[in-house]
Amino acid sequence: MPHKISLLDLENFAKEEIAADQYPNDYHLFHPFACDACGIVPFTLTIEHHTGSSKGNFKGVIRGTCPECGVQKSLLSFTGRHREPEWTETPACACGNDRFVAGELERIEGDDGMMGFFDEGVVVGQCTQCGKNRVFVQTD
Repeated sequence: MPHKISLLDLENFAKEEIAADQYPNDYHLFHPFACDACGIVPFTLTIEHHTGSSKGNFKGVIRGTCPECGVQKSLLSFTGRHREPEWTETPACACGNDRFVAGELERIEGDDGMMGFFDEGVVVGQCTQCGKNRVFVQTD
């Protein structure tokens, strides 16, 4: 039986992953990934790692395929013209499911109440079958 998805749970998981509570003056903005036509849906993801990508500093492109309309779209692009694709993964949960409601949490530096620059981020997903949360990539 499919798991009931909680965007709040996913956002809180993302905040824990980048230790948001240790940065009370910064802004933490969560953006669930959505299909332009169908809204927030569970995507099948393709993560393309580019040159210079490392575990804590993703460089590449994340694409999602919408199960409702079949459209594939870029969900996150954190790369440049000087980078080349190195390897691609299609994430699946330990339960075997490959559909996730996913999103990105960005930490924006705060300075005297003013928003500053991007500091770091994390892309997370919640399995639609078992509800397990996981980190896909971290950006810095």
